[in-house]
Amino acid sequence: MADGNVGIALANYSRLSKLMRASVRNRSGYSLLREEQEELQHDARFDIPPEEVPYGAIALALFLMAFGLAALVLAWMHFTQVIFGKEQAEIGFTVVGLITLVPGAYHSWIAFCVWRGVPGYRWSDIPS
Repeated sequence: MADGNVGIALANYSRLSKLMRASVRNRSGYSLLREEQEELQHDARFDIPPEEVPYGAIALALFLMAFGLAALVLAWMHFTQVIFGKEQAEIGFTVVGLITLVPGAYHSWIAFCVWRGVPGYRWSDIPS
């Protein structure tokens, strides 16, 4: 007799749990997931979108670096009097060379590190 009561109690419990799940699903619009489904769930909000290579920004960085190096070479040539021009032109060439060389070299270095696959560098680090 006791075994019969246990079987009835288990059957009633399983029906009751199904009803409770159905009522929760109907009221909130959500349903309970099985353990296997919970492990397979993937939240797309945390995916990193594929990055596009900013070719224009890289070209600008390389141009700024080359222009800055050329201006610094001209400043050095004026300073050592290899070429002649207006007096104290080397100061202007030095300032322009440094202003263009520093950001150009910085962004070119970032592009090089991304191209090489160094961890911590991404194409999105280069402003476009």
